[in-house]
Amino acid sequence: MVALLAVAIGATVFFGMATVYIDVPVRLSTAFRAYGANILLLSEKGLSSEELKEVRNFVPEANLVGLNPYIYKTMLLNSHSVTVTYTDLKEAVLTNPFWQIKGALPSERGEALIGSDLANILEMEEGFTAELGDINQDILFSGVLKTGSGGDNFVYLDISELGDSYLADIAELSVSLSGDNLEEFRTDLTFEFPDITPKLVKRVVNSETAVLKKLQALVLFVTIVVLSLTMICVSTTMTAVVLERLKEIGLKKAIGAESRSILMEFFWSALILGFFGGIIGCFAGFAFANFVSLSVFSVSVDLHLGLAVLSVLISVIFTVIAGMIPVYSASNVNPIMVLRGE
Repeated sequence: MVALLAVAIGATVFFGMATVYIDVPVRLSTAFRAYGANILLLSEKGLSSEELKEVRNFVPEANLVGLNPYIYKTMLLNSHSVTVTYTDLKEAVLTNPFWQIKGALPSERGEALIGSDLANILEMEEGFTAELGDINQDILFSGVLKTGSGGDNFVYLDISELGDSYLADIAELSVSLSGDNLEEFRTDLTFEFPDITPKLVKRVVNSETAVLKKLQALVLFVTIVVLSLTMICVSTTMTAVVLERLKEIGLKKAIGAESRSILMEFFWSALILGFFGGIIGCFAGFAFANFVSLSVFSVSVDLHLGLAVLSVLISVIFTVIAGMIPVYSASNVNPIMVLRGE
Protein backbone atom coordinates (compact mmCIF):
# COMPACT_ATOMS: atom_id res chain seq x y z
CA MET A 1 0.00 0.00 0.00
CA VAL A 2 2.87 2.39 0.76
CA ALA A 3 4.49 1.64 -2.59
CA LEU A 4 1.13 1.96 -4.38
CA LEU A 5 0.52 5.32 -2.72
CA ALA A 6 4.02 6.52 -3.72
CA VAL A 7 3.48 5.46 -7.34
CA ALA A 8 0.03 7.08 -7.42
CA ILE A 9 1.41 10.37 -6.07
CA GLY A 10 4.24 10.32 -8.58
CA ALA A 11 1.83 9.62 -11.45
CA THR A 12 -0.52 12.33 -10.17
CA VAL A 13 2.20 14.97 -10.22
CA PHE A 14 3.57 13.78 -13.58
CA PHE A 15 0.18 13.71 -15.32
CA GLY A 16 -0.97 16.95 -13.72
CA MET A 17 2.24 18.87 -14.41
CA ALA A 18 2.52 17.49 -17.95
CA THR A 19 -1.06 18.56 -18.66
CA VAL A 20 -0.30 22.05 -17.35
CA TYR A 21 2.95 22.05 -19.37
CA ILE A 22 1.01 21.29 -22.56
CA ASP A 23 -1.98 23.56 -21.94
CA VAL A 24 -0.26 26.52 -20.28
CA PRO A 25 1.13 28.05 -23.53
CA VAL A 26 -2.40 28.38 -24.89
CA ARG A 27 -3.80 29.69 -21.60
CA LEU A 28 -0.89 32.07 -21.10
CA SER A 29 -1.11 33.32 -24.68
CA THR A 30 -4.80 34.07 -24.15
CA ALA A 31 -4.00 35.86 -20.88
CA PHE A 32 -1.28 37.93 -22.56
CA ARG A 33 -3.77 39.25 -25.09
CA ALA A 34 -4.89 41.56 -22.28
CA TYR A 35 -1.66 43.49 -22.98
CA GLY A 36 -2.59 44.22 -26.58
CA ALA A 37 -1.99 42.96 -30.10
CA ASN A 38 1.09 40.86 -30.88
CA ILE A 39 1.32 41.54 -34.64
CA LEU A 40 1.35 44.82 -36.59
CA LEU A 41 0.37 44.79 -40.27
CA LEU A 42 2.16 47.32 -42.49
CA SER A 43 2.10 48.08 -46.21
CA GLU A 44 3.80 50.75 -48.32
CA LYS A 45 0.67 51.28 -50.41
CA GLY A 46 -1.71 51.07 -47.45
CA LEU A 47 -3.99 48.30 -46.25
CA SER A 48 -7.26 48.10 -48.15
CA SER A 49 -10.45 46.96 -46.45
CA GLU A 50 -10.58 44.00 -48.87
CA GLU A 51 -7.06 42.86 -47.91
CA LEU A 52 -7.89 43.04 -44.21
CA LYS A 53 -11.00 40.92 -44.77
CA GLU A 54 -8.82 38.32 -46.49
CA VAL A 55 -6.35 38.41 -43.59
CA ARG A 56 -9.20 37.91 -41.13
CA ASN A 57 -10.43 34.88 -43.08
CA PHE A 58 -6.86 33.49 -43.20
CA VAL A 59 -6.50 33.49 -39.41
CA PRO A 60 -7.96 30.35 -37.76
CA GLU A 61 -11.13 31.37 -35.96
CA ALA A 62 -10.02 29.62 -32.77
CA ASN A 63 -6.86 31.77 -32.63
CA LEU A 64 -8.28 35.14 -33.69
CA VAL A 65 -8.76 37.65 -30.88
CA GLY A 66 -9.14 40.81 -32.93
CA LEU A 67 -8.09 42.69 -36.08
CA ASN A 68 -8.55 46.43 -36.31
CA PRO A 69 -7.26 49.03 -38.79
CA TYR A 70 -6.09 52.57 -38.03
CA ILE A 71 -6.35 55.64 -40.25
CA TYR A 72 -4.82 58.87 -38.96
CA LYS A 73 -5.90 62.40 -39.99
CA THR A 74 -5.26 65.89 -38.62
CA MET A 75 -8.31 68.08 -37.96
CA LEU A 76 -9.35 71.11 -35.91
CA LEU A 77 -11.29 70.68 -32.69
CA ASN A 78 -12.17 73.88 -30.83
CA SER A 79 -9.40 75.68 -32.78
CA HIS A 80 -6.87 73.03 -31.68
CA SER A 81 -5.12 70.81 -34.19
CA VAL A 82 -5.76 67.19 -33.14
CA THR A 83 -5.05 63.73 -34.51
CA VAL A 84 -8.22 61.90 -35.45
CA THR A 85 -8.03 58.11 -35.55
CA TYR A 86 -10.51 56.07 -37.54
CA THR A 87 -10.71 52.50 -36.29
CA ASP A 88 -13.16 49.68 -35.69
CA LEU A 89 -13.92 50.63 -32.09
CA LYS A 90 -15.68 47.38 -31.15
CA GLU A 91 -12.77 45.37 -32.53
CA ALA A 92 -10.24 47.72 -30.91
CA VAL A 93 -11.72 47.02 -27.48
CA LEU A 94 -11.18 43.30 -28.08
CA THR A 95 -7.61 43.84 -29.28
CA ASN A 96 -6.82 46.28 -26.45
CA PRO A 97 -8.75 45.05 -23.39
CA PHE A 98 -6.70 47.39 -21.18
CA TRP A 99 -8.54 50.41 -22.66
CA GLN A 100 -10.63 52.22 -20.05
CA ILE A 101 -13.68 54.10 -21.26
CA LYS A 102 -15.45 56.61 -19.06
CA GLY A 103 -18.90 56.91 -20.57
CA ALA A 104 -20.03 54.76 -23.49
CA LEU A 105 -18.59 53.32 -26.68
CA PRO A 106 -19.96 55.12 -29.79
CA SER A 107 -23.01 53.27 -31.07
CA GLU A 108 -24.20 55.60 -33.85
CA ARG A 109 -22.71 57.73 -36.61
CA GLY A 110 -21.58 61.14 -35.43
CA GLU A 111 -20.31 59.84 -32.08
CA ALA A 112 -16.66 59.61 -31.00
CA LEU A 113 -14.25 58.97 -28.14
CA ILE A 114 -11.73 61.52 -26.93
CA GLY A 115 -8.42 60.65 -25.30
CA SER A 116 -8.17 61.47 -21.60
CA ASP A 117 -5.14 63.80 -21.95
CA LEU A 118 -6.75 65.71 -24.81
CA ALA A 119 -10.01 65.95 -22.86
CA ASN A 120 -8.13 67.54 -19.94
CA ILE A 121 -6.43 70.06 -22.22
CA LEU A 122 -9.69 71.07 -23.94
CA GLU A 123 -11.67 70.79 -20.68
CA MET A 124 -14.13 68.32 -22.22
CA GLU A 125 -15.91 65.29 -20.81
CA GLU A 126 -18.31 62.58 -21.95
CA GLY A 127 -21.54 63.95 -23.41
CA PHE A 128 -19.77 67.06 -24.78
CA THR A 129 -20.63 68.17 -28.35
CA ALA A 130 -18.21 70.03 -30.65
CA GLU A 131 -17.59 70.61 -34.34
CA LEU A 132 -14.74 68.56 -35.77
CA GLY A 133 -12.69 69.99 -38.63
CA ASP A 134 -13.29 68.59 -42.12
CA ILE A 135 -16.44 66.73 -41.07
CA ASN A 136 -18.33 70.02 -40.65
CA GLN A 137 -20.84 68.57 -38.23
CA ASP A 138 -21.26 68.40 -34.51
CA ILE A 139 -19.70 65.31 -32.96
CA LEU A 140 -21.03 63.85 -29.72
CA PHE A 141 -18.18 62.58 -27.54
CA SER A 142 -19.89 59.65 -25.88
CA GLY A 143 -16.87 58.65 -23.79
CA VAL A 144 -13.37 59.55 -22.60
CA LEU A 145 -10.73 56.94 -23.44
CA LYS A 146 -7.67 56.18 -21.33
CA THR A 147 -5.11 53.96 -23.11
CA GLY A 148 -2.06 54.67 -20.94
CA SER A 149 -0.08 55.69 -24.05
CA GLY A 150 0.19 58.45 -26.66
CA GLY A 151 -3.29 57.50 -27.82
CA ASP A 152 -4.69 59.55 -24.95
CA ASN A 153 -4.12 62.64 -27.14
CA PHE A 154 -6.27 61.37 -30.04
CA VAL A 155 -9.89 61.59 -31.09
CA TYR A 156 -11.39 58.22 -32.08
CA LEU A 157 -14.08 57.81 -34.72
CA ASP A 158 -15.49 54.48 -35.88
CA ILE A 159 -14.18 53.46 -39.29
CA SER A 160 -17.74 52.91 -40.49
CA GLU A 161 -17.87 56.72 -40.87
CA LEU A 162 -15.69 56.24 -44.00
CA GLY A 163 -17.96 53.65 -45.61
CA ASP A 164 -17.18 50.07 -46.60
CA SER A 165 -14.08 50.85 -48.64
CA TYR A 166 -11.01 52.50 -47.10
CA LEU A 167 -7.21 52.41 -47.06
CA ALA A 168 -5.71 51.93 -43.59
CA ASP A 169 -2.29 53.24 -42.51
CA ILE A 170 -1.67 50.32 -40.15
CA ALA A 171 -3.56 47.43 -38.56
CA GLU A 172 -3.25 45.54 -35.29
CA LEU A 173 -3.72 41.78 -35.23
CA SER A 174 -4.12 39.86 -31.99
CA VAL A 175 -3.86 36.05 -32.16
CA SER A 176 -3.67 33.53 -29.32
CA LEU A 177 -0.37 32.00 -30.43
CA SER A 178 3.08 32.19 -28.85
CA GLY A 179 6.70 31.24 -29.38
CA ASP A 180 7.51 29.19 -32.48
CA ASN A 181 3.82 28.90 -33.41
CA LEU A 182 3.53 32.69 -33.60
CA GLU A 183 6.69 32.99 -35.71
CA GLU A 184 5.45 30.24 -38.03
CA PHE A 185 2.13 32.02 -38.41
CA ARG A 186 3.91 35.29 -39.23
CA THR A 187 5.91 33.49 -41.94
CA ASP A 188 2.73 31.98 -43.41
CA LEU A 189 1.10 35.40 -43.37
CA THR A 190 4.04 36.92 -45.25
CA PHE A 191 3.92 34.15 -47.86
CA GLU A 192 0.16 34.41 -48.33
CA PHE A 193 0.09 38.24 -48.53
CA PRO A 194 3.37 39.45 -50.11
CA ASP A 195 2.23 43.10 -50.15
CA ILE A 196 1.72 43.08 -46.36
CA THR A 197 4.58 43.17 -43.86
CA PRO A 198 3.61 41.56 -40.53
CA LYS A 199 5.84 42.57 -37.62
CA LEU A 200 5.81 41.02 -34.17
CA VAL A 201 5.30 43.41 -31.26
CA LYS A 202 8.57 42.60 -29.48
CA ARG A 203 7.69 43.97 -26.04
CA VAL A 204 4.65 41.69 -25.87
CA VAL A 205 6.11 38.65 -27.62
CA ASN A 206 9.43 38.69 -25.72
CA SER A 207 7.72 39.06 -22.34
CA GLU A 208 5.33 36.24 -23.16
CA THR A 209 8.14 33.94 -24.32
CA ALA A 210 10.31 34.67 -21.27
CA VAL A 211 7.48 34.00 -18.80
CA LEU A 212 6.45 30.85 -20.66
CA LYS A 213 9.97 29.39 -20.68
CA LYS A 214 10.47 30.05 -16.96
CA LEU A 215 7.10 28.55 -16.09
CA GLN A 216 7.71 25.45 -18.21
CA ALA A 217 11.21 25.05 -16.72
CA LEU A 218 9.71 25.21 -13.22
CA VAL A 219 7.08 22.59 -14.12
CA LEU A 220 9.76 20.32 -15.60
CA PHE A 221 12.02 20.70 -12.54
CA VAL A 222 9.21 19.91 -10.07
CA THR A 223 8.18 16.87 -12.12
CA ILE A 224 11.73 15.46 -12.20
CA VAL A 225 12.15 15.98 -8.43
CA VAL A 226 8.84 14.28 -7.61
CA LEU A 227 9.54 11.33 -9.92
CA SER A 228 12.99 10.90 -8.33
CA LEU A 229 11.47 10.92 -4.84
CA THR A 230 8.83 8.45 -6.00
CA MET A 231 11.51 6.11 -7.31
CA ILE A 232 13.43 6.33 -4.01
CA CYS A 233 10.26 5.66 -2.00
CA VAL A 234 9.32 2.63 -4.12
CA SER A 235 12.87 1.28 -3.97
CA THR A 236 12.96 1.68 -0.18
CA THR A 237 9.57 -0.01 0.23
CA MET A 238 10.55 -2.89 -2.06
CA THR A 239 13.81 -3.29 -0.12
CA ALA A 240 11.80 -3.73 3.09
CA VAL A 241 9.55 -6.28 1.35
CA VAL A 242 12.57 -8.21 0.07
CA LEU A 243 14.19 -8.24 3.51
CA GLU A 244 10.99 -9.63 5.03
CA ARG A 245 10.94 -12.40 2.43
CA LEU A 246 14.68 -13.06 2.46
CA LYS A 247 14.33 -16.45 4.19
CA GLU A 248 11.65 -17.43 1.68
CA ILE A 249 14.00 -16.48 -1.16
CA GLY A 250 16.83 -18.48 0.45
CA LEU A 251 14.58 -21.52 0.84
CA LYS A 252 13.47 -21.35 -2.81
CA LYS A 253 17.08 -21.15 -3.95
CA ALA A 254 18.04 -24.05 -1.65
CA ILE A 255 15.48 -26.36 -3.30
CA GLY A 256 16.65 -25.39 -6.79
CA ALA A 257 14.82 -22.19 -7.79
CA GLU A 258 16.73 -20.08 -10.26
CA SER A 259 17.44 -16.37 -9.73
CA ARG A 260 15.45 -15.63 -12.86
CA SER A 261 12.22 -17.13 -11.47
CA ILE A 262 12.60 -15.10 -8.27
CA LEU A 263 13.21 -11.95 -10.30
CA MET A 264 10.15 -12.60 -12.47
CA GLU A 265 7.95 -13.08 -9.39
CA PHE A 266 8.86 -9.63 -8.08
CA PHE A 267 8.83 -8.21 -11.62
CA TRP A 268 5.15 -9.01 -12.07
CA SER A 269 4.37 -7.60 -8.64
CA ALA A 270 6.14 -4.34 -9.52
CA LEU A 271 4.43 -4.28 -12.93
CA ILE A 272 0.95 -4.60 -11.43
CA LEU A 273 1.85 -2.03 -8.74
CA GLY A 274 3.04 0.47 -11.33
CA PHE A 275 0.02 -0.10 -13.59
CA PHE A 276 -2.64 0.46 -10.92
CA GLY A 277 -0.65 3.31 -9.36
CA GLY A 278 -0.47 4.96 -12.78
CA ILE A 279 -4.23 4.54 -13.37
CA ILE A 280 -5.03 6.11 -10.00
CA GLY A 281 -2.51 8.88 -10.71
CA CYS A 282 -4.15 9.73 -14.06
CA PHE A 283 -7.53 10.40 -12.43
CA ALA A 284 -5.99 12.34 -9.54
CA GLY A 285 -3.58 14.16 -11.90
CA PHE A 286 -6.37 15.36 -14.18
CA ALA A 287 -8.26 16.70 -11.17
CA PHE A 288 -5.06 18.39 -9.96
CA ALA A 289 -4.35 19.98 -13.38
CA ASN A 290 -7.96 21.11 -13.66
CA PHE A 291 -7.79 22.73 -10.23
CA VAL A 292 -4.56 24.58 -11.12
CA SER A 293 -5.92 25.81 -14.47
CA LEU A 294 -9.22 26.97 -12.97
CA SER A 295 -7.41 28.75 -10.12
CA VAL A 296 -4.93 30.55 -12.37
CA PHE A 297 -6.65 30.93 -15.76
CA SER A 298 -10.33 30.31 -14.85
CA VAL A 299 -10.47 27.74 -17.67
CA SER A 300 -10.57 23.94 -17.42
CA VAL A 301 -7.89 21.78 -19.08
CA ASP A 302 -8.38 19.20 -21.81
CA LEU A 303 -7.91 15.49 -21.18
CA HIS A 304 -4.98 14.16 -23.24
CA LEU A 305 -5.44 10.40 -23.67
CA GLY A 306 -1.94 9.99 -25.12
CA LEU A 307 -0.50 11.66 -22.04
CA ALA A 308 -2.53 9.32 -19.81
CA VAL A 309 -1.06 6.28 -21.58
CA LEU A 310 2.43 7.78 -21.26
CA SER A 311 1.85 8.46 -17.56
CA VAL A 312 0.87 4.84 -16.89
CA LEU A 313 3.83 3.59 -18.95
CA ILE A 314 6.30 5.79 -17.04
CA SER A 315 4.78 4.67 -13.73
CA VAL A 316 5.30 1.03 -14.69
CA ILE A 317 8.89 1.63 -15.89
CA PHE A 318 9.89 3.59 -12.79
CA THR A 319 8.26 1.07 -10.46
CA VAL A 320 9.89 -1.92 -12.15
CA ILE A 321 13.33 -0.29 -12.15
CA ALA A 322 13.01 0.85 -8.52
CA GLY A 323 11.67 -2.51 -7.41
CA MET A 324 14.12 -4.73 -9.25
CA ILE A 325 17.24 -3.09 -7.81
CA PRO A 326 16.87 -4.63 -4.29
CA VAL A 327 15.38 -7.85 -5.72
CA TYR A 328 18.37 -8.40 -7.98
CA SER A 329 20.71 -8.17 -4.98
CA ALA A 330 18.54 -10.55 -2.93
CA SER A 331 18.32 -13.11 -5.74
CA ASN A 332 22.10 -13.56 -5.65
CA VAL A 333 22.36 -14.28 -1.91
CA ASN A 334 23.85 -17.51 -0.59
CA PRO A 335 20.87 -19.65 0.56
CA ILE A 336 22.92 -21.46 3.21
CA MET A 337 23.86 -18.20 4.92
CA VAL A 338 20.28 -16.94 4.75
CA LEU A 339 18.80 -20.13 6.24
CA ARG A 340 21.40 -20.05 9.01
CA GLY A 341 20.24 -16.50 9.82
CA GLU A 342 23.44 -14.85 8.63
